Amino acid sequence: MLSDILSPETCAKCRNCCIFEKQSAWELPTFSVGAAARLADHPDYPMREENGRYRITLPYDETGAAQPCPFLDPDSGCTLSASEKPFACSIWPVRVMRDTDGLLRLALYRGCPGIPAESHDALDKLLENGLRERIMEETKTDPSLILPYHPNYQFL
Repeated sequence: MLSDILSPETCAKCRNCCIFEKQSAWELPTFSVGAAARLADHPDYPMREENGRYRITLPYDETGAAQPCPFLDPDSGCTLSASEKPFACSIWPVRVMRDTDGLLRLALYRGCPGIPAESHDALDKLLENGLRERIMEETKTDPSLILPYHPNYQFL
């Protein structure tokens, strides 16, 4: 969804969005019931149900070291089809978070090398041309998109 401003080459080199430390497992995207059923052939990465959605359970050890998403191929990137890919993955590094007043706002991950500060105007334009509404509409059917605020993000 952000391909107009986010280079696939930059994403392929970084892959920060597809690797999760135990402390950041709260950011693992959720899958719909249908997608989870289709992806159930990954027995090493069971999914657990959370409020009608499904989240991968990564095999963390006692150190909590970073683990890649099981659908990340180190050479080609995400192996999920567009219909299986979680919406949250499609809009990364944008997230929906609550501000201090409890209002839903879009936030940008500060550490994304694909959207440096000089690209923020292009991101703002993309959001104002319908993406903001699409994201907010999606939260109505997938409340797991709404994350608690974290200081690694800046509100847009």
